[in-house]
Parts: sequence; structure tokens; C-alpha cells
Amino acid sequence: MERFQVLVVGGGPAGSAAAYAAAKAGVQVLLLERGHEVGSKTVSGGLLYTHVLRDLYGDFWAEEDPPFERWISRYVLGFLGDSSATLVDHYNTSFGEPPYNSVSVLRNKLDKWLAQKAQEAGAMIVTGTRVDDLLEENGRVKGIISGGDQIEADVTVVCDGINSLLTKKKGFRSEWAGSTLGIGVKQVIELPTGKLEERFLLSGLEGVEYTFLGRPKGVEGGAFLYTNKQSLSLGVILNMQSAVENNLDISMVTEDFKSHPFIEKLIAEGTLVEYSACLVAEGGLDMVPRLFGDGFLVAGSAAGFVLNNGFNLRGMDFAVGSGRIAGEVAAKAVKTGDTSSRVLGEYTHLLENSFVLKHLRRYKNYPKFFANRRLYDAYPEVINSFLHEMYSVDGGDRGHLLSVLRRNLEGKASLYSLIKDAWDAARNL
Repeated sequence: MERFQVLVVGGGPAGSAAAYAAAKAGVQVLLLERGHEVGSKTVSGGLLYTHVLRDLYGDFWAEEDPPFERWISRYVLGFLGDSSATLVDHYNTSFGEPPYNSVSVLRNKLDKWLAQKAQEAGAMIVTGTRVDDLLEENGRVKGIISGGDQIEADVTVVCDGINSLLTKKKGFRSEWAGSTLGIGVKQVIELPTGKLEERFLLSGLEGVEYTFLGRPKGVEGGAFLYTNKQSLSLGVILNMQSAVENNLDISMVTEDFKSHPFIEKLIAEGTLVEYSACLVAEGGLDMVPRLFGDGFLVAGSAAGFVLNNGFNLRGMDFAVGSGRIAGEVAAKAVKTGDTSSRVLGEYTHLLENSFVLKHLRRYKNYPKFFANRRLYDAYPEVINSFLHEMYSVDGGDRGHLLSVLRRNLEGKASLYSLIKDAWDAARNL
């Protein structure tokens, strides 16, 4: 039986950050990854808010081969009608100053970079290893079971992803309800050389991110598109319960999104090179399970640390941030010789004082707000029909602006519901 001071399960951003932090603190660390190599089992990527990389790794952007595709200089919120689109497009030059605000990443590359940092700090990484269960004695976690092997550890940090089997087996969480999960599909579409910069008005490694409402119509969910170096990442995320209730095939929903006349222009001449799917935590603060026990910590999406406030979908920075704290707490507990829940409970205290739980608490009502169906059918349609009428000139008298708004709201939403929803957005987002 092998023994380590800190054992980390999962080679994603949370796991590698935990391994790095613990190894930097001077303890013996083993990270186990199920894939044949770190990054091999991840979907294509997303946006990473870079504050966590700067705080943990320093000037990451100055490396010879930094772990990102493009720094995002434009953020676009889009509302799609049947044959129309309305965009709120925000550009700011400050986004292009290191350490940048966010970057687009491909997870295969990012995860390898994070794992390399952990190795350089002294962590041992073993891939191709499936963890079947936790090794316990009198309710205390003492390591893991993998096939017929057992590996002991003073502290085990579980970072095995959104569908964490270990936290469920430990009884830290029950089966998550469909309303607290999203199902996401992502495609990577390559564009001919030069097309991406020309089409999206980009220079150098500038990038753009789009978030869309209105596709699919009337279903809780949305779509996204962002730029990589030579490709676009495009996809749809649907609330699991809403998708089941509406009998939706998410692959068909994705193709419907791609066939919208505005999206067709953005992806024209593109070649599909990657297709992936994953679960996304959508339960907010209420989804967070118990985070520690004797010899045991939980970090990353295994802890439900994902936030979507309509402007930002944040998972990776929460993963790195919580992983870092878990690694530091684990190392401190090992050095004091007390890895009981009394000592490891400091993890929750530190999370409460970090951006992770502070932001989840601030936006604790976001799941309830985004369950409002008007966000997905009435309002995108009203925004597009209202602006279409305002911009159309045919010599007739369309009336005052409020009259036009009331006319376009008719049969879709009342003026009262519009005001109420705007107030709810101001309070909850």
C-alpha cells in the first residue's frame, strides 16, 4: 500500500491548482487522473477569468507558450428573433492590458499547462487511473480505492467533476435534481486563415464572446459563441428539466441555432472539427454540498462551484480558486499533524472570505430568476419586433415610443410584468 500526505482526485483546473498549492507548501502530493493524459477527457473550453491565474502563477501571459487562445476585448449580449438579432456590444481597450480580464481557452491545452505547473512544484501525477471509492476507517477518509489497489493519504482532495461519484458515495450530496443541472453541447468550428480576424474585427490575439437568448425559443437556456486562435467555439446550454419537459434533442437545438440567419453569417465557410457535451451546475449556492470531513475536502465543480449571472458563466476561475484554497488547507493540516474536520473546516471559512462563496451568496437567487420563461420567448421577440418597428419608415404614423412598446408587448407580456422582471433582475443580478 502506497501512502502520500495529500492525494488529489481529478486533473482538471481544481485538481491541478490543489496539487500545485499543496506541493508549493512543501508536502508530498499525488494527483490521479482518469484520462490517459491530463486534458484528454475535457470538453473543448470556455472563458477563463484570469485573476486566479495571476494570483496563483504570476505573469502567466508572459510565458513563451501561454495557456490561452485569445484575450477577450468585446462582450456581446444577443437577443435572437426568428429572423432578426439585436446585439448589445461592449468593447473596452482596458480588457487588452495584461493580465487581461478573460481569455478563451481550449481545455486540453489549459489542463496540461496547469498539470505541468503542479509537477514543477513537486507534485506526482499519475494518469489512466480510475478512482472507484474512498478508503475509510471509522468514518474517516484515509485515501482511495482504485481497482484492487489502495492508496493512503493524510488528506484526500476530491475534484472529480460535476457528476462526482465520490461525494455522492460519501453521502455529502444526494442525487441532483434536473432543475439544478444544465446539459451543454459545444462545437469547435475552424475558419480559413484570416477569416476570423476579418469577420470579427480583431487584431492580434484580440477575441470576442457572444451570449445569446431566444434560441431555443421558450426553453430555459441559451447559446454562446467565442473566438479561439483559428476556430470558433459554439454551443447551447439547456436546463435539464426544461429540456425533458419540452422533449428536446439538444443536438437538433444546436443545429437550429447554427441555422439562424445571423449565426450562419458568423460561421460561414467553417469546418466542424470537434463535438462535445457535458453537464453544468445550475443550482447556485443551494447546490453546494458539504465541503469537508475528517481527511477529506471537495473543490471545483464537484462542489457545485459554478455561477451564471447572465453576463458571466464562471466555472474555471471558481475551480482554480477553490482548488488553491483546498491545497493550502490540506498542506497546513498535514504539517500540524491534525487532519480532522476540526482543522480542515478552515477550508469553508477561507472560501467564505474568498470570491468563491462571496459571489455565490451575492447571486444566490439567480437560478430562480433564470427560471422565468419570459426571458426565453417573450422578451427576445419583443426587443426585436419593437426595434424593427422603430427603424421601419413607411410614411405612416406609428405613435409614440410607449405606444409602440405596448403594441409589441401585447399577447406576450404585460407592462407590469416587464417592470417586475426588470426589478427582479436589478435585485438578483
